[in-house]
Amino acid sequence: MTEQASAPLLSEVRRRRSERSLSDRIGFWFFLAMVVLAPIPDGSVALIWIQVWTVFAAIAVLLLNYRHVSGGVALLLGGLLLVLAGYGAVALLQSISPGPAPLAVWSDAGKILGMDIAPLSGSVRNTPLLFLGRPLLAALVLAAAMVIGPDGRRTGVVLRAIVGAACLYGFIGFLGFVLDSEDLRPFDQGGALTTFFLNKNTTATYLGSAFLVVFAMLLPRALNARREQKPLSSLFRGGGGRKLIIAVAGGAFLLVLLPLTLSRAGLMLTAVIALAAVTLKIRLAKWSSGLKVVLGILTVFSFIYALSGEGWRERQARVGFDSLGRLDAYGMMLDAAAARPMLGYGLGSFAESFPQFRTEHLGTSAIFDIGHSTPVELIFEGGYPLALLVFAYALICGAVLLRGVIRRPDDPYILSALLVGMLGALHTSFDFSLQIPGFLIIYLAVVGLGLGRSFLPREERKVRKKVVRRRTGV
Repeated sequence: MTEQASAPLLSEVRRRRSERSLSDRIGFWFFLAMVVLAPIPDGSVALIWIQVWTVFAAIAVLLLNYRHVSGGVALLLGGLLLVLAGYGAVALLQSISPGPAPLAVWSDAGKILGMDIAPLSGSVRNTPLLFLGRPLLAALVLAAAMVIGPDGRRTGVVLRAIVGAACLYGFIGFLGFVLDSEDLRPFDQGGALTTFFLNKNTTATYLGSAFLVVFAMLLPRALNARREQKPLSSLFRGGGGRKLIIAVAGGAFLLVLLPLTLSRAGLMLTAVIALAAVTLKIRLAKWSSGLKVVLGILTVFSFIYALSGEGWRERQARVGFDSLGRLDAYGMMLDAAAARPMLGYGLGSFAESFPQFRTEHLGTSAIFDIGHSTPVELIFEGGYPLALLVFAYALICGAVLLRGVIRRPDDPYILSALLVGMLGALHTSFDFSLQIPGFLIIYLAVVGLGLGRSFLPREERKVRKKVVRRRTGV
């Protein structure tokens, strides 16, 4: 009976694998290599690495097989083109001369220099067009991930590779932290653990994202075992038990590293999102005994916090909530944007544009070459229309993922995308993690894979569930 039930699923998997051409496989391997290697060159912030990964992502998009792309994914890809067109239009309007809303700085500079300077609608010549490389890279990564997403095997390979790389890079960072080695830790940020991202907050978001992927992989299985009144130890028996043990060990290691980064938001957001995921899953299952699971997870977090959180606690007591004056800076950016709501001051030109609006309230110690809030910085640089277009697309993607979790509650990949998506979106709202290309690539890869799977039919989950029940004799 088990063989009869599983035969259709196995034949479908074999059919799809046989349809994979050499070009499709090459495209997937380029995508996988990009996701794994992107953090290594200092978070890929240098222009050369943005160009390299754009080539990798473009090869993936061109070579992947689009035969099984659903209508929902096609609509999201169309929306992605619209967002990319929005960036292109704003960059062009900020770069043409004369611009539609020229900044006074150009005429003032012409008077000082005694020469005619063509007025532009951006603060720095050519910077908006150069900045287009980032949204282009983001769009290519997200598009490739959505195409790959429906293939469960490939999705699992990518997510396991992301977690494995995070554990490896985290271990290298931990060695540098413990040994205080300049070779392994070229940039010491206040005694915090950092990986190749160099910045402690981006490191924490990266490690937290990898942990949430592991957490999402294990949570449905743990809740199903609990619902069927089986001990959690039963998950580690059988053929897949060894892989689960490795996953648990990797997740625990990442969780131990998180407090060592000394990142306030990175640790707190990861813990809150993990607890929110448990609450969501329990409510969807209408399970009355879920309080024990929540208390168990809180106990684990408390143990980790006590084990490696001493430095984190000391920093929070010393620094406080808004040590950098970020709230004041956000107000200055929004006030400046109100004077130029349509086009802003130039994509990619924050470091050059913001100083003229900086007041004495920020003092002299706070450095703002980046806006410390990706949404506010986008409004400042690109204006409200572009920002609203990006926000609307992000909300649609979030709604698709939430719907996917509800329709396919046993699919850990969609849950991974939702949790990582929440962590990155919330953290970058008062920091700049998504402005670091090395993390942006990983973030959009996870989110895109989940989006691609969110349009799989509900019935597929039911069939798989029946097969599992028959195999286990339930």
